[in-house]
Amino acid sequence: MVLWRAMTIKSAKPDSDLPAEDDDDIPRPPTEQEEAELDAWIERNKDALNASFRKADAEYARGHYYTLEEVLAHLESDRRARKG
Repeated sequence: MVLWRAMTIKSAKPDSDLPAEDDDDIPRPPTEQEEAELDAWIERNKDALNASFRKADAEYARGHYYTLEEVLAHLESDRRARKG
């Protein structure tokens, strides 16, 4: 199972409002070992993952969900907290 995709990342121009990309932000293909570990983890957690997907689907059907803007704001907040 491959869970990555190639992306083109452009570095921010000095006069741009966009942040410059860190090397850690650039996706790379997983190694064979990483891919095997991920496949094994998914297999071990298949039931919990499926339960989580069913729960999320039911919550969405009831109108309980986050907007894209809310999700992006949360991700950015987490990213800033990790970078310290």
